[in-house]
Amino acid sequence: MNCRSCNGQKLELILDLGEQPWCNDFLSEDRVGKESKYPLRLNYCHDCELLQLDHTVPKETMFADHCYLSGMTKTLINHFYDVAKENVKQFDMKRKDLVVDIGGNDGSQLSQYKKAGVKNVLNIECADRVSEISRKNGIKTITEYFNRDCAEKHIGEKTVKLYNASGVFFHLEELHSVIDGIKYSLRDDGVLIVQFMYAGTMIEKLNFDTIYHEHLCYYTLRSLDNLLKPYGLEMFDAYYSEIHSGSVIAKITHTDGELNTKTDRFLELLENDKKYTLEEFKKFAKTIRSEKDSLRTVLEMYKKEDKTIYAYGAPAKGNTLLNYFGIDKTLIDKAVEINKLKVGNYLPQSHIPITLEDKKDLPDYYLLLSHNFADEIIKKNKDIISKGVKFIVPFPQIQIVGDRTQ
Repeated sequence: MNCRSCNGQKLELILDLGEQPWCNDFLSEDRVGKESKYPLRLNYCHDCELLQLDHTVPKETMFADHCYLSGMTKTLINHFYDVAKENVKQFDMKRKDLVVDIGGNDGSQLSQYKKAGVKNVLNIECADRVSEISRKNGIKTITEYFNRDCAEKHIGEKTVKLYNASGVFFHLEELHSVIDGIKYSLRDDGVLIVQFMYAGTMIEKLNFDTIYHEHLCYYTLRSLDNLLKPYGLEMFDAYYSEIHSGSVIAKITHTDGELNTKTDRFLELLENDKKYTLEEFKKFAKTIRSEKDSLRTVLEMYKKEDKTIYAYGAPAKGNTLLNYFGIDKTLIDKAVEINKLKVGNYLPQSHIPITLEDKKDLPDYYLLLSHNFADEIIKKNKDIISKGVKFIVPFPQIQIVGDRTQ
């Protein structure tokens, strides 16, 4: 394949995670064992430096009826409000300024813009069930994939003060059409906010489980800038956030726009970005391959001691971890969830059943698959930890929370 960003042909394989189902393919009982599997391989482009998958599962397969909801965690809601509040102040936004969220999910981010004083908001969300939840949350929502055609049909030329793309910019199969649509409809004084899981943090924290089929691209600042510049768009501000185990919030505008003055924090982050080279990506892959059996060994030890082990949460990323490490229902009795769209289904490939979280049904150990929200989850569960329940946190190194010998 050619590079998703620059169309170059100099791609090098970095990490092969084997054949896996797409990780939000939660299975009804009658589909267990019938799920499709696809290559999951991370590649590096020598021309534009973008990390990317070389296989595309069609967006209609993955996103038309996905069940991820961004409003399920307090940490994310607080983060969304902080982002909205900062942007409203930084860009002197008015009540009637148009804010469009690309893949805005259940409307959680746009709700925070409304709370911060900007009332003219629009969610472009592709999933039917999630769109309906967004509407119930009081957000004007169009159920469609965003691209240039969508921008022309629903938004118009130079109408948007602020585009938001939180955790979706790496999902985009129609990457260039999406950017073209943003360029077309962004006001001269407009700004695009892109939040992405940072490739630099991914390799530092060994978060290989952020690699899955929905995530087609893994950005450094350099590779994102290389993507944007041909469209007359540039980053002028960016900062690091611990959200999702390490993300960057980048602020982008027209190259010749009035906002395009580089901030000190962006320049500092850009300088640090230079250390994430091909050699560092190769070291990351080598470490993941060498650690493949470590977590499974811990779980097997506990099962030999007749301990019960549940997975805490059923996030998409958890399926990459379970399936690459070869962990299945023989080691994990069940996964507990608060997202009712997932409850009653089974995890793809591992076939672990998903049940509603119930504090009357406690295991000896929880494997914390939602480890990107570890602090919030551990704090929330102090009561059961005090009763002897332990949490296994898999990254960046295996940690047993609640084990007084640790």
